[in-house]
Amino acid sequence: VTEVRKVGPGEAMWVAQGNIQEHFTWYRLPVFHRPDRSAACISELQAIRGTEKHLRQAVHRQLLADVPVGAFLSGGLDSSSVVAFARERNPDLRCFSIEVSGAGDEGCPDDIPYARRVAAHLGVPLDIVQVDAACMAEGLEEMVWQLDEPLADPAPLNVLYISRLAREQGIKVLLSGAGGDDLFTGYRRHLALSSERFWAWLPRQVRIQLRQLTGHLPSSHPFSRRLRKAFLGAHLDGDARLVHYFRWIERSDLYALYTPAFRKALGEVQAEDPMLVFLAGLPKDTPPIERMLALEQRFFLADHNLTYTDKMSMAAGVEVRVPFLDLDLVEFASRIPSQYKQRGREGKWVLKKAMEPYLPHGVIYRPKSGFGVPLRRWLRVELRDWLGETLSPERLRSRGLFDPLAVQRLIKANEEGAFDASYTLLSLACIEIWCRRFIDLPGCHSSYPI
Repeated sequence: VTEVRKVGPGEAMWVAQGNIQEHFTWYRLPVFHRPDRSAACISELQAIRGTEKHLRQAVHRQLLADVPVGAFLSGGLDSSSVVAFARERNPDLRCFSIEVSGAGDEGCPDDIPYARRVAAHLGVPLDIVQVDAACMAEGLEEMVWQLDEPLADPAPLNVLYISRLAREQGIKVLLSGAGGDDLFTGYRRHLALSSERFWAWLPRQVRIQLRQLTGHLPSSHPFSRRLRKAFLGAHLDGDARLVHYFRWIERSDLYALYTPAFRKALGEVQAEDPMLVFLAGLPKDTPPIERMLALEQRFFLADHNLTYTDKMSMAAGVEVRVPFLDLDLVEFASRIPSQYKQRGREGKWVLKKAMEPYLPHGVIYRPKSGFGVPLRRWLRVELRDWLGETLSPERLRSRGLFDPLAVQRLIKANEEGAFDASYTLLSLACIEIWCRRFIDLPGCHSSYPI
């Protein structure tokens, strides 16, 4: 088992008689072969029209199928854009969304009103799956088993439930808006990175004080929580600070959860090492926002979004296609100047301008919302007992990976709002579930009792 490895994104192998004959790279992201400055400087109008042209072309290409095709529709810009162009070829395109109880409780807008508005605007049918905390808790074990790895994000269950509904309706292919944020910006860390111009020039000692000052802000309110996270890496420079935006928890806080035996087993391995090595291979003049987008495409897409989307949809017998990752569109997006992607506080500016003729203004310029669930509240309320059982001191002590007292302190701090540890706690719970499935139960990998 220790010799089992993943083939990296864009890599391939020739294997004969149990031996690797050749291991090679067949695709590299455009950021590695960026055109010269003169070729890259396309105009604002060219960027907008080119985005519209290439996205439409990608969607139309991926509609080709000998089975019924539908689409995810969250009501966000990316999925709405895909549906807008898809209905040009299929006016009766069936669309699917998910309604999560308590979705608006954590400072994020509810998706469903937007999804309904887009469906009405485009004249397409919309089917909605209803989900609550109990449903999610029951599905986590199946999710971890299906993914083969302890990926800590409830979003895969959204994909599974929507795919099941689509399959029940006879839809075997779904179009997804995945990849839009990774090509054109849109995540909050992109805004945080663009805001560095207001403070990154400060002396390091001042930045350290800024980090310490915001580090005392409470995690109970979305704004203070995001402000606190934005300055967590203020003491770092260059690529190290850029990579830090992908952290959910500080390394020192994370290491405090490990048992001495686990720390010893990890040795000098750092989670960010592959990302730093990747960034070191990019052209030196690659702008910071493009460096971050390259990380999204290489790691966040390949190791997270695309992984769970593919595995969870196929569990329901549904193929998901991602027009935003059409190679021609990816190549074109790499030529768009950074200022047309993240323009001040406006992320995904060029895509928004491209879609203005097709979608309601209120949908295009709506507040950013993740395709997820109100995890913070659920772990404090509805899933509190489930979390306590999964991460009980007895279980953690017998597992030997995480210190029971440290984990209990983290749970308490999270419940009191002193520390936002929701995704860290979900990570610990998913690791425990994975261990139960793939280590504790002999032969568990061969079948799953649904």
